Amino acid sequence: MWTLFLSLLLAPHGSALSQATPAAGEAPAASELNRILHLRGGGTVRAKAREVDGAWEIQRGKEWQRLERGSVTRVELERTVLAKARELERHVDRRQPATRVPYADWLVREGLLAESLQQLDLTLEADPDQPQALALLAAYPQALLVPGAGESDPNDALRLAASAPRALQELALAALARRPEKEQVHAALLRSLDSHSPRIRALAALGLRRSDAGGEVKALVTRAVLDGSAQVRKECSLALRDAHDEAVTLPVLRALGSRSAAVRENAISALGVMNYPAAVEPLVARLGALASAPGGGGAWKAPASHIFVGKQFAFIQDFDVEVAQGAAVADPQVNTLVEGAVLDVRVIGVYEMTVAVESRKLRTALGQLTGADPGDTNRAWLAWWEANQSRYRPGSGPRTPPTTPPTTPASTPPTTPSNAPAPRAKHT
Repeated sequence: MWTLFLSLLLAPHGSALSQATPAAGEAPAASELNRILHLRGGGTVRAKAREVDGAWEIQRGKEWQRLERGSVTRVELERTVLAKARELERHVDRRQPATRVPYADWLVREGLLAESLQQLDLTLEADPDQPQALALLAAYPQALLVPGAGESDPNDALRLAASAPRALQELALAALARRPEKEQVHAALLRSLDSHSPRIRALAALGLRRSDAGGEVKALVTRAVLDGSAQVRKECSLALRDAHDEAVTLPVLRALGSRSAAVRENAISALGVMNYPAAVEPLVARLGALASAPGGGGAWKAPASHIFVGKQFAFIQDFDVEVAQGAAVADPQVNTLVEGAVLDVRVIGVYEMTVAVESRKLRTALGQLTGADPGDTNRAWLAWWEANQSRYRPGSGPRTPPTTPPTTPASTPPTTPSNAPAPRAKHT
């Protein structure tokens, strides 16, 4: 449904230039074909178009709209540009999200906005804060229709943008940020954190992160640990990360002592995403406590017990005959027969599963915070801590920043598809 928002409402403007002519081999200009028209002001129109009496007309619904003579500088058949786009896409490294950005930049400058936004969606799904993708979105033509941009009520704008793809959400939030009623927009974002819809809550957390990451710490901490949606918890944790204040880890660390296994696991995941080195030592301490629990990798064993399942039967085994005063008395000898089994049991199954899940989340969070990978066991991580704890304890000097997977070095531009121009900083 969001393809409805990907059209440009551009009108010809600026000084008159010579009328562009179709390239060699192109279909006759009088033919009513899908074309991409490049306008004098730098914009594009993608529509069914034809040339009549030296001027171009584009189809809008059932009507034909005539453009100002000389306003079109270049015309290409849509199918020709799409064929070239498919060829360039073969050179995009799908394993490196940043390499999609130059390709997306080429697409938008060729008038393929829908395809460009799809490439940026893929980039932002892999890396929500990819700087080149966000910079390209910031330079997108403002004439692009984005969901909710025309709504006067910020709450309605957020509701419409919540179900859009990630790139359109970024554009919608940027449109909200440009509004003069800043306080009203901020209040709408804060109210939306309590929405019944996880999509709206996630969008509100993203909006707060883009506008004021450290202004609503209490609400973000609550959602980062207690929200039922994993996407909402992640967006709130990213907002707390961008607050650049290690003090926000304190309430999350307190949640590690919760009686609820789900709350503890959510807190561990949140600390990993927040990426504050101050959380390393508490997480290792929790991992050490679990190492001696069932399934934690330690030598502790659950207390053993025994249970008997069976039956007992009484029977007369023999008679003891006694003679007294000339009379014989039969004294029966009663014995028992036991039938059944004795079992040696330890009830640890349910608790072991909880410890295993929590231990795995702790190791994942520590890997995010430290960049280390000593192994997939609690013992391996505890051994790593013994060798590296001095780097993370207070007063031990500067901490080594976490090692993150390489993206694109700041000094080296991303790989550009062959025959595709490098990304531009700004679009006109």
